[in-house]
Amino acid sequence: MSKWTYQSAQALNLSVWDAQALRQSGSSIYLHSSYLDEVAPGWGILQNEQNIQFPVCQKRKWGFSMIRQPLFVQHFRPVLPGFGETFDLHSLLQHLQTLAPLVELQVDLPTPATLPADWKVTERISYRLALPNQVTDLRAGYSSHHKRILKKSDPMQLGIYNNQAAFMALLKAELPKKSGLPVSAFDKVANLITWISIKRRGQLFAATDGEQLLAACYILHSGDRLLYQWAVSSEAGKERQAMHRLVDHVLAAYAGSGLEFDFEGSMLEGLQRFYAGFGANPYLYMRLVYSRLPALLNRILHVG
Repeated sequence: MSKWTYQSAQALNLSVWDAQALRQSGSSIYLHSSYLDEVAPGWGILQNEQNIQFPVCQKRKWGFSMIRQPLFVQHFRPVLPGFGETFDLHSLLQHLQTLAPLVELQVDLPTPATLPADWKVTERISYRLALPNQVTDLRAGYSSHHKRILKKSDPMQLGIYNNQAAFMALLKAELPKKSGLPVSAFDKVANLITWISIKRRGQLFAATDGEQLLAACYILHSGDRLLYQWAVSSEAGKERQAMHRLVDHVLAAYAGSGLEFDFEGSMLEGLQRFYAGFGANPYLYMRLVYSRLPALLNRILHVG
């Protein structure tokens, strides 16, 4: 059974941490210290005797500690020092429950056969597409529904977009209604994409008609994956199905890159059909929850 010890981010050599994080498939950008500083101030790590590390985002509220998955982080993966290590999820979960009465994690690992007592697991669905070398092969894999939409003529412009202010205005106008999050929660996105742009870890794409922004999405570069993030459409964009055309443009732009495109998934059937229509396949990861709080408090905190 592994033994885990905690270290705060301030105690880490962050250049070493970031170098290790960037080698992790898919989760690498979420593990970068600058990303974590923004979405999870005060973060730290747990480390075992094999030097396997796992990020921990712990905070206090109403007098007790809680560990919760940060906003704008789909999932974490353990940071492995090399190859061949065995990751002991069971012992990690047992240690986490000694740190806080409430723990919620999303982990990009297969669902284990057993979990420690009082832990609950639900499977979450992402959609991933291994990008082919040729655009013709890419589009051959689209659903007949998507092909019909893309066949229709529409004179919108598709490409890289540099008007961050217009993107953020549309994001704050539309996504709080869909997500239930307060508008202020999306202030973090502006800070994140500024950092991502400086470090060249992603690119903003948009569908426009003249000065009118119809749809936009941010593509994050994360290890051997491209992550589809902060996708938003205006009312006019929805009517013109601009996001279908924009995603087709983005996928074609990265065809031949040898990367995997991760739509980041959804539990909504409509979005699942949208992702699958581009030839993406479902991929399961875990949401793990532990709570010894009273049931009423769990409901107030939207635990589960």
